[in-house]
Amino acid sequence: MKSQSKTLVFSALLLSLLATYLHAASTPSGEVEDETGFSYIVGSERGPENWGYLEEEWRACSEGRKQSPIDLARENVKVIPHLGDLRRNYKPSYAYVRNRGHDLQLRWGDRRAGSIKVDRREYFLQQCHWHHPSEHTIDGKSYQLELHMVHSTLDGEVPGNTVVVGLLYEIGEPNAFIEEVLRRVTCETHGEEMEAGEEIEVGVIDPREIIRGEHSYYRYKGSLTTPPCTEGVKWIVNKQPSSVTEKQIWSLRRLVDDGAWNNARPIQPLNGRDIQLYKPDSERSIESMTSLRIDAAAS
Repeated sequence: MKSQSKTLVFSALLLSLLATYLHAASTPSGEVEDETGFSYIVGSERGPENWGYLEEEWRACSEGRKQSPIDLARENVKVIPHLGDLRRNYKPSYAYVRNRGHDLQLRWGDRRAGSIKVDRREYFLQQCHWHHPSEHTIDGKSYQLELHMVHSTLDGEVPGNTVVVGLLYEIGEPNAFIEEVLRRVTCETHGEEMEAGEEIEVGVIDPREIIRGEHSYYRYKGSLTTPPCTEGVKWIVNKQPSSVTEKQIWSLRRLVDDGAWNNARPIQPLNGRDIQLYKPDSERSIESMTSLRIDAAAS
């Protein structure tokens, strides 16, 4: 009996270690959880221009034709009214904060934080994380910070099963959601930086506080912006930036402390891809009225 008991205990320990390894290696969205294997320092051995040569599984970073991020330039954008509002159905859920090596990730349990419906398909919110400065640009303009909300159908494969919602930030008023996350993390870490790979519990976090109201947004097909740079990702980038303070940005980066001030991948070639822009009716009406006034004044 003792031998059988020891075997059961050993098996349980083995399964626990395997589950931990699988979580640390990747997520349903396909992103690597340990980011220490690559760098954001351009010109370095493990910098962005070399990601595709570091691992066989990362070849898309160098060879892919539909990579992200991109510049959302006006001349490449088509306004598509029928895209419609995004159907967001988020809900408060227990969350964890993890230092992945180059960014701070806020993670929820599978299906527990709600979902977003895109093209009549449901994608469940998995996690969000921040990049400084922004990875996407609008007409060549870079912003101070960018949040990525990563959603998945949980079907395993990334192509077609992953939606990332991007939110840009510009310097202004303090961001209430970021402030709450920082407060929770500070309480747990007592103000100390987190070790790479360290994960802490932060209690219930409400993702509905990230984006409120109806906004214009861009849509295009791209990739993950970190290795393995897998393509087939549906990107939704909000056109209207939110606000953040320089202190909040500094706090997010200080908690990671990876030796680099930025963690943004350089802009990638568009390679003929379509970029769509959806505008709410109210915004389109305002633009139409403005256009009519200009035409009338000109005549």
